[in-house]
This record gives sequence, C-alpha cells and structure tokens, in this order.
Amino acid sequence: MASLLHLGDRYRALGLWAAARAAYARARAGGDPDGAAALRLAELALDRGDGAGAVADATAAVSAGGGVDARLLLGRAQLVSKELGAARRSYAAVLDARAAPPLARAAAHLGLARAAQAGGDGAGALANTSEALTVLASVPAPPLALAEEVCALLVTLGGGAEAQAQLAAGPTDAGGVLAALLGNARASHRDGVDDASAITALTAAAAVGGPGLTLRALERAARAANGPELVTLIRALAALVEDAPAVVLAPLDQARAWFTLAGACERAGADQLARAEAAYRRGLALRPTEVAATTRLALLLLARGDEAGAIDQLERALRVDAGLGGTWRQAARMLDAALAASSGAPAPALRELVVRLLDAANPGAGALAGAVAPRLVSATAEVARDDLLAGVYAHGHRVKNLLGVIGSRTRSARKLADGTLADRLRELERDVQGLYEEWAQYLRSMQSVRPVLETVPVAALVQGVVVAAQAKTPVPITVELEAALPDLRGDRMLLGEVVHNLVGNAAEACLGSGGAIAGEVRVGVRALVGAGAPRIEIVVADTGAGIPRAHLVRILAPGYTTKDTGSGLGLTIAERIVSAHQGRLLIDSEEGRGTTVVVTLPTDLVGVAALSLVAGPRGGDPDGAAP
Repeated sequence: MASLLHLGDRYRALGLWAAARAAYARARAGGDPDGAAALRLAELALDRGDGAGAVADATAAVSAGGGVDARLLLGRAQLVSKELGAARRSYAAVLDARAAPPLARAAAHLGLARAAQAGGDGAGALANTSEALTVLASVPAPPLALAEEVCALLVTLGGGAEAQAQLAAGPTDAGGVLAALLGNARASHRDGVDDASAITALTAAAAVGGPGLTLRALERAARAANGPELVTLIRALAALVEDAPAVVLAPLDQARAWFTLAGACERAGADQLARAEAAYRRGLALRPTEVAATTRLALLLLARGDEAGAIDQLERALRVDAGLGGTWRQAARMLDAALAASSGAPAPALRELVVRLLDAANPGAGALAGAVAPRLVSATAEVARDDLLAGVYAHGHRVKNLLGVIGSRTRSARKLADGTLADRLRELERDVQGLYEEWAQYLRSMQSVRPVLETVPVAALVQGVVVAAQAKTPVPITVELEAALPDLRGDRMLLGEVVHNLVGNAAEACLGSGGAIAGEVRVGVRALVGAGAPRIEIVVADTGAGIPRAHLVRILAPGYTTKDTGSGLGLTIAERIVSAHQGRLLIDSEEGRGTTVVVTLPTDLVGVAALSLVAGPRGGDPDGAAP
C-alpha cells in the first residue's frame, strides 16, 4: 500500500488528479487499516473543491481509525460543504479527545472559529481564535503556517490590537514569534502597525523562530522595494534559497521564498527575467499546485515567445484550479495571440488551443465544444475590440479638435509676435501640428473601414506603389507579377495604402545604421485558384533585421512599434483594411533573417458590397479641422 500512496503523491504533485485518485483508491481497496489512503482521497477532493467527496472520504478515514487528523480533516470538509453543525461536532470531538496534542487543539479552535464566522457569530469566532492563539503560545516552536492563519483571522475579526497587548504582557511566546506574526498580519490590514515595524519584529524573532521569519520579513520588504532596495532584497532572497542550501526552510516556505524571489526579479527589469523564470520553476517543483505562480510563469514564457511552454503551464494551472480568474486572463492572452497570428480567423491552431484549454479545465469539454467554441472566441474578441475602439474613437475626436484649436491660436499668436517669442511659438506650432497629425492617424486606425468597391487591376496597383517607393529609398525592390492576374473588387485607395505601408516598412527594415543598405525587398503577386472565385496573394518579403518572436503577438496592436521612430499604426491600418475586404494578413519573421508579410484577398466581394450599403458611405471628420 505504501508504494501506491507514494505513487499517488507523485501524481498529485504533478496535478494529475485522476491518476492520483486512482492510485489512492487502489491503496484503500487493498486494505486501509489506519485510514491513510482515505485521508489522501479527502485531501485530494478538497484540493479540487469537491466538498461532498471530501466528507465521504474523511468519514471513511475516521471510521478506519485515522485519529484526530482524520477528525480535523472531516471538519474542514464539512466547512467546505456548508455543514456547519457537523463541522462543529467534528472539531468538538477533537477537543474532547484526551490524547489530542496542543497543535491539534489549536487547529480545532481555529476550525470552530471558521464555523462561527460562517454562521455569523462574530463573538464566537473571535473567542475561538483567541483560544487558538493562547494554545499556540504554550508551544515552544509553533508551526508558522498554522500560527500565521490564526493571526490573520484574529486581525480580520478585529482582535489584533488586544491580542498583541496580551502577548506582550504574558509570560509565553518565547522570542516574540507569535507577536511578530501578529504584527505582520496587522501591517497587511493597516491595523496600527506599519511595514517597518513589522519587518523589525520579524527580523528580531528570526533568532528563535528560524529563517521562516526572515523570509516573511523579506516578503514584507518586497511589497514596496524599488531601485537599489530591490537589488538588496534580491541578494537577501538569493542568500536564503540559492547561496545557502544549509538554511533549513519548511518545503512550503522554500516555495514561498522562490516565488518571492521570482516576483522581485520580474520587477527588477529585463535583465532579471531569466532568473525570475528559473525561480518560478524551482518554487513550482516544491509546490506544483500554486496556480498564481504557474500563471506568472506562463506569462513570462509568452513574453519571450515560447508559446508552447506558456500553453503547457496554463493547462497545468487550469487542471489545478479552473476557477481562478487570472489563469483565464492569461489564457485569453494566448487566444488573442493565436487570433492575431490567424488575422482573426478561427484557424486550426486556434481550435487546437481552445480544445486544450477547455479539456484542462473540464476533461471532455474541448471535444464537446468542437469547432464552435473557437468561432465564438474569435467573434467575441472582435466585438470587444470594436466596442473598445469605438469608445476611444468617439472621445478621441474631442482631443483632436482641441489640438486643432491650440494649433490655430498658436499660429495667430506667432503672427503677432516677433524675435525670440515668435521663434518659440513657431516651435510650439510645429510640435502641435505633429501631435495633431499623429493623433489623427491613431484615430484613423480605430475607425471602421468601409470600402468603396470598384474594379482594381492588381498588377498596375502594385507596380505603381513599388515605383513610388523605389524613388524614395536606395534599398533594391524587385517585383514578380504572375501573368494574367484577375482584377480585385475593392477600394483602390485603401488597397494601395496597404501595399504602400508594407513595402515602406520592408524598405526601412533593410536600412542599417547611417542609412547603409542592409538587405533587399521582394514583392510577389499571384493568383490562388481553388473552390469558388480565385484569390490574390500579395507577398512582401525583406532580408532586413527581422522582428523578435516575442513581439509578433503584439505587432498589429495600435501604436506598437519596434522602431525608434514611427507611430506604430501602419500595420494596424493595413490589417483593418484587409479585414474589411474579407482578406487575411499574416506576418512571419525571424530576428536577423527578415520578415515576410502575406496578404490574401478574395476577388469576389459581393458580401462586402452588401455590408457597405448597410454601413453607409465612407465619410471624413466633419467637426475636426487641422490646426
């Protein structure tokens, strides 16, 4: 049986709940004289939020002679299941047991306090929590986790200051360990203790309470550390877990230390992100069910372009706890990246990602959702983006109009001034004009695109844009046009802007420092024949610097740019124009090797014509005048 319990523990540590439960169930079926297998099954059920299952398994553990540990676990399960009366009886049974050790009695009083709190009995909750603290004060070295929980509840119930005074006046609490933990809890609740005082007390008590209190002092310091303080904090945390393996911390505290170090490294800047990632991994090896840390690790992996690693971590987090909002928000980031990579269409990669995430949260849900969920995700994201941009667009016009007024009045004042004042007003006028134009372009990137349909000879369109672009850059641009290309149905001006933006970006990417030529641009156009009307594929490829993989997921966001200059709106506008023509814009790039942008456009746009009639004619900005 011991080997099966060990196997189940390993599965549980990996978040493989079904496998862990199967191993524990086999151990119980083979004989469970002390209720150890039933206890683990109850703990597993509690981890999964299954209160009823935990009650059943903990009851079996009690019947098998599991002792006070089984009674305490049964009380916890009954609390989760809202069986308050049964929970009180379970905890009372622990207090009535003559052989119950002090720590079990403290845990029982804490359980009774939780039951009283859940039942609205604040006085009873405070009395039992105070009794739990009194019991802990009689123990030479109380477990920090239990003591911390008792202190936190005391402060929540409003008894922090009184308990602190009693500890200070009493003969117990050797070394001030409980007083330090209570002060730390009060600092968290802003209950008359500041961070500095809490840190001082924790540091002093560490001589008796051990490095666990040093860790809590560093955690408290990490909340507000910046600059040099953050560097010092990282060194201290490293000394606790990296540089001094002889320091003995409880396994949970070791995990906490790694997670605190990881968070501090994240805040320290880009040069510490690799260390933060390593620290999260070390902490999760000790506490694999810590969902918040798993989610943070997923975000770090996504930021550096490791999408596969990020998905693995999110699956792990959802298997542990599918109810945590932060995990779903990071999952939404992954879906947003997949949508961006597929230009908003529910591509196979997006479908696979949705199925994996749903299966992790609820096994079998992905198969039930099939191809419907990805389409709903895609549509929901598009609606949310359009609603947000519409709001910004509406309010943004007020800012643009105000800039126009400022520019106009600055120009009038400059004409009346002379000398130095006129020069300064001229400089201000130039800055306002530039800001106005940039803001106008930003608003335009948010505006719904409404194509005016006409016949567009694609070969002539592309050739004209390339000739104009070549006249402005020394970077060689070559064009390959397939013979007998079909005409497009679309907006000639808007489609020309798409090609212009793409070719211009490619040429800029091929210019090195000092304007030296560092690559070339190739533009290709061909017809794609398949079911229905043919499609046109326009490929703009360069051999320039390329784009880091981590940036590709955000490359189409308004205002996002990898260049020192530029508005970061060209690709955003291009993508919206292509989408308005029912096409797709895909970007692939590798740092140091160049970028390829592929635009696919249908030649049959009957549906777009109907949409244009519904949307109304394209108009300008009647209430905004340039400064």
